[in-house]
Amino acid sequence: MEIVGKKSQGLSVTTLNDDKTVIISFNDRSLNFYVTDSLKESLKETINSKIDDGFQHFVLNLDNVKIIDSCGVGLIIVANNVTASRSSKLYLTNIKPFIIKIFEIMRIAKHLSIFEREDDALLSIKNGS
Repeated sequence: MEIVGKKSQGLSVTTLNDDKTVIISFNDRSLNFYVTDSLKESLKETINSKIDDGFQHFVLNLDNVKIIDSCGVGLIIVANNVTASRSSKLYLTNIKPFIIKIFEIMRIAKHLSIFEREDDALLSIKNGS
């Protein structure tokens, strides 16, 4: 059971200089009201600073995420909007099927680049797709 009011565990960031790609993983099991405020600023800051450093592709790995609410969905939308506004691209990977279903119900799935596995997204980036 999740502890109410728990602080975010933050993000893990890996850079792949050859492909100008940044892999960002959430360390939290839940992307919900309790953690998204601090994560939103951290995520925006990470994306913006990496774009300033010349990175163009951002792979958001949701493998650890088991629970998401509307605030968590908003966090994904913010990441997508930040990358799009700065001529970069966001790729989502390792998403649980019920979270994809939430994206479909909210009609945002068609606006997101979703890949089953991180390797699939990295291959797409390498191939220039």
